[in-house]
Amino acid sequence: MATKAKRTKLTSPVKLDNDAEPVLKEGKRKKPKMVKIASTNETDDFPTNWDVDEYKTEYESEEHWELRRSFMLAHKHRFEESRLVCLAQTFVNMELLGCKYPNETMLLVAELSKDIAEEFRATRAQRLKRTFVSASNAAEQRAKGRRNANREENTAPLSSRRSEDNASGFIRHVFGDGKSINLFEDLRFGTLVLYLTDGRQCLRSSCLACKISYAERMVKDPEDGSNIAEVLINDEVIAQSKGSQKEAKLAAYRQALLLLQTHCYNIKLNAARDTIKVEKTNNGININVTKESADSLGIETKLDASNKGYRMMRLMGWTGGGLGRLKQGREEPVGYLFKTNRSGLGASNQQSTNAQFRTLIENYANSDDIRDMQFEPTFSKEERAKFHEMASHYGLRSASYGAGESRRLLITKKFTYTHILNEVLIKRNPKFCERYFVQVPMHKAHLFPGHVASLDLDNWGS
Repeated sequence: MATKAKRTKLTSPVKLDNDAEPVLKEGKRKKPKMVKIASTNETDDFPTNWDVDEYKTEYESEEHWELRRSFMLAHKHRFEESRLVCLAQTFVNMELLGCKYPNETMLLVAELSKDIAEEFRATRAQRLKRTFVSASNAAEQRAKGRRNANREENTAPLSSRRSEDNASGFIRHVFGDGKSINLFEDLRFGTLVLYLTDGRQCLRSSCLACKISYAERMVKDPEDGSNIAEVLINDEVIAQSKGSQKEAKLAAYRQALLLLQTHCYNIKLNAARDTIKVEKTNNGININVTKESADSLGIETKLDASNKGYRMMRLMGWTGGGLGRLKQGREEPVGYLFKTNRSGLGASNQQSTNAQFRTLIENYANSDDIRDMQFEPTFSKEERAKFHEMASHYGLRSASYGAGESRRLLITKKFTYTHILNEVLIKRNPKFCERYFVQVPMHKAHLFPGHVASLDLDNWGS
């Protein structure tokens, strides 16, 4: 029969140093609960003559670097170089970004950074106090500024006003030292912005919109004669891969896409954005809002088990696919088109209807609504052709999606990539933030930490 172990008692208080562990009466050791920090007399185990300033990155702000540098200098003699660099970055992430790590790591960093963090917070609080002025002074300055601005605006030439508006797309004003930051400053590929759409044509169309040279080419390896696929930006090779022609092209494109996404701004249209749906019915025109836009809608018109006709055909022995001995029949249901008047089929006297459509598109073009306008398949081919002409007349973009009876027309407003970045990153316009996702380059992540999530390009491998 098992006996219950007796609890061992300590005969006297145990004195601990940095390297020793608690010792019990019978020689057993007990693990300490506090985080163990390397002592200062271990400098002989690793070199300490390395240069801390070598770890400064070009995209790091002075404030962030000074915080990280102070941490490394304070504990340079306690930890090995690689571990200290990791701990310093962990400290900055916890202090500035609110990142969380395992409990043991956070306790260690908190203990090491206690004095540094307190000094940093005090300095930041003092700087913020200097940024703000009293309410009375602010009101007076604002009133004077408005009067002066009105005078200058009325007297300034139109060209200078336009140049200031255009420049606002590139400049972001920040608190702190008061300096303006250029959104495209120090970026490897300059003003190139990736608009993540069109699959394999994404890079080519994005470079074309930004007026940057883009090319893909195949060359032969001079050593073994194998195929090499290359991707060039401004005549500079940024990616290359060997293999069969198809595989090499796909691998090189993948490399180029990953590289450009790291060093450029990325914009992606929100597939679940609100869209104005225009539909023609027997009672006239219905306008609603939908989250199923034609350019992101996987249009599937085949019957499924929820359709009554599908169930009836299954009862008659239909197993799926087209009808006929070779199953050459159509698989999609026959479409329909509502008539809105009493004229005969094929009648072309639609002057009053066209005038209503023109007014509808004109009002949309002149409004501040940036949602897309989607015309459903209930409109005829001739009517869609008219919509294309009207959209072009008012400076709008129009495109058709789908085939046959499922064809839809989408009319959108045109915005430059710089304008989108300005509205999302700087002005934080809720309309643009709901419509577009933005991923910032690696070098700008410290300025816009809320836009560092990676965006994917759909259907790029096809």
